[in-house]
Amino acid sequence: MIRRSLALPWWTGFALSWLLPLTTLAFAVTGPHAWPVALAWTLPVFALILADLWGPDECRRVPSTAPRWFFDGLLFGLVGLQIANLLAIGDMIGGLDWTDGPAILSALINLLALRILGGTNVCCSVIAPAHELIHRHSRWQRRLGRLLLLTCFYDHFHVAHRLGHHARLGTMDDPSSALASETYPAFFWRSLRGQWRTAWRHQPGAVLQGLAIKFGMMVGYALAFGWLALFMWAYINVVGIRLLEAVNYFQHFGLRRKSADPRSTAWRCDSAVSLFLFLGLPRHADHHRRPGVSYPDLDITSDQPRLPCGYLGMAVWVKNASGSFRNWAARAGGWESGSARPCASGRGADDRALQDYLFGPRQL
Repeated sequence: MIRRSLALPWWTGFALSWLLPLTTLAFAVTGPHAWPVALAWTLPVFALILADLWGPDECRRVPSTAPRWFFDGLLFGLVGLQIANLLAIGDMIGGLDWTDGPAILSALINLLALRILGGTNVCCSVIAPAHELIHRHSRWQRRLGRLLLLTCFYDHFHVAHRLGHHARLGTMDDPSSALASETYPAFFWRSLRGQWRTAWRHQPGAVLQGLAIKFGMMVGYALAFGWLALFMWAYINVVGIRLLEAVNYFQHFGLRRKSADPRSTAWRCDSAVSLFLFLGLPRHADHHRRPGVSYPDLDITSDQPRLPCGYLGMAVWVKNASGSFRNWAARAGGWESGSARPCASGRGADDRALQDYLFGPRQL
């Protein structure tokens, strides 16, 4: 009898998007932990970063025969996992021991681990699926996306992203397009202010509604789990939002729109880990070309500058050394032979016209 091994299709790798929320949930449900154990729980985050830096590429398109219930199931499941995580985190923080020195140290390290796990989870497995949902054609799915944004205090994003970023990509009116000379801290604060202004200008009623809902959620959370739990919820969201804005920073860094075709206004990333973890977000140029298309149906586009690694690695880089990233981008333009991935196809480094377009003195 011949045994056949079970070979899962490559696109089942999108299940990786559940790794961070499931790890965060397991950490919170089984916590608080002794401090060495708490630190060990953060290892999946660092493993993902390393895999994103040196892992394989994935340039294939999901076949049309792949069952769409699988991809939608992952998406909707992330909504339930976020709600479960909020409740589990609040309950765990309420159980921390603050009675003596060793207990306080252990409690603080548990909070540190929660910051690392929860903050990364907010960026990758809360805001990324919310981004997918707010672009869906179905109203109830867009509302699910807004619910996710409410849980990370970023509700205005559902207005600013669609009516600001997508409508004005690569122009001075888009707060999410980074200037070629702009540091990450300067971009972060400009992006925050600009997105709030964009949302308020277009839909002030929705902004006020979101603020009222968030205030009610915060009061209820504090009453249920205490003020420390509320502080940590807000802090974890800040960590996640900073990661998100780091992604915004390098996604369109130094690019500007010259025509209605957005294919040359987003950097290319082929990392398999990023593709699966961020639910297709690295295929960003095609997303701007076809914003209503579901994440498994997005394509790789070849005529755009390339990032040297995946989104997690890039986010760590630009958050901590944006000057180094700017120097690399201005020098290499993403097409240096050393920065090209195996499945890349595009222009050579001697294409001065495109170099000038991307990194010339009149950017944005």
